[in-house]
Amino acid sequence: MKAVAKTRREPGLEVIESDPDRISDNEVLIRMRAASICGSDLGFYNYTPAYEKFAKVPTIMGHEFAGEIAEVGKNVHDFNIGDRVSVESVLYCGSCKFCRQGATNICRNFTVFGMHRNGGFAEFVAVDQKYLHRIPGSVSFLEAGVVEPLSVVVNALEDVSAQINVGETACVIGPGPLGLFSAEILRAKGASNPLILGIGIDEYRLGLARTNLSYETMDTEKVDPAEKMNSMTDGYGFDVVVVAAGAPAALRSAVPLVSKGGQIIVIGIFPEDVSLPASDLVRRQISIGGSYGSAWKHYEEAIHLLNKKLVRADAIVSHQFDLDHADEAFQMAKAKTGSKVQFKN
Repeated sequence: MKAVAKTRREPGLEVIESDPDRISDNEVLIRMRAASICGSDLGFYNYTPAYEKFAKVPTIMGHEFAGEIAEVGKNVHDFNIGDRVSVESVLYCGSCKFCRQGATNICRNFTVFGMHRNGGFAEFVAVDQKYLHRIPGSVSFLEAGVVEPLSVVVNALEDVSAQINVGETACVIGPGPLGLFSAEILRAKGASNPLILGIGIDEYRLGLARTNLSYETMDTEKVDPAEKMNSMTDGYGFDVVVVAAGAPAALRSAVPLVSKGGQIIVIGIFPEDVSLPASDLVRRQISIGGSYGSAWKHYEEAIHLLNKKLVRADAIVSHQFDLDHADEAFQMAKAKTGSKVQFKN
């Protein structure tokens, strides 16, 4: 089978020919139909310091994927050949206190598909049945390929954040896929149409958000967002600010944009520590919540949102590539000349 693998401890990837992993009694073999490139995949591709000690080499990459079952182990009774499924990205131990509380996304002993064991950027991938979620026929494989990142945003805006009320004002910093999914969920929850902020390199994604999704957008390298914030909130500031960009400047910019008593939800991963005006946070009673990954219920809610067409994944997935064109796909994702970039099979 073809697969996209990290084979050397240096930047880059390789398209390889490999035999599919043999399944155990509790596993199924999935034929990948859609697999999305994530920001962490780009970090692994570039082999940045954050991944030198974290990820295993060699490994077939990819943790955001969906497909159809091609083979089942002898202990698998709830799934059949031909079933359409999406797959959780975090492999959890099930026995630490976080897992016992249902917070498998922060399992003490977690590993990740495509980082620590072979992942979904391949024609076939072996997966334990406990990580599977059924995909209804009304959800395309293209949509199913973004269940994982959408579930990450569900966790952030359902469990980590305080309740978001109808009519509240919202701003999303970062127009990448997580930012666009955040805007979609905020709108579905009744927040007023969120403002989406980006910078010059985000030109394509800001345009997509504006043209395909009808959001108001701003390039903060050209325009100070304070004036827009004042006009949209009567000078109070946004009730909710989602930081979906892993840039220190993005997090720092959230503080003056949020209202007194408001909340900042952070889902970006940062390359360095970020200093914030702590006294300002206290005096204005601002809450900040970090959110990582997702658990079982968040995947199910993400599938529900896609099934009800409350999230327009078909507008957010901008490009699909065959596995043979992996480097081209990664170069597009790195340059941000696409939005969500997927492999198809």
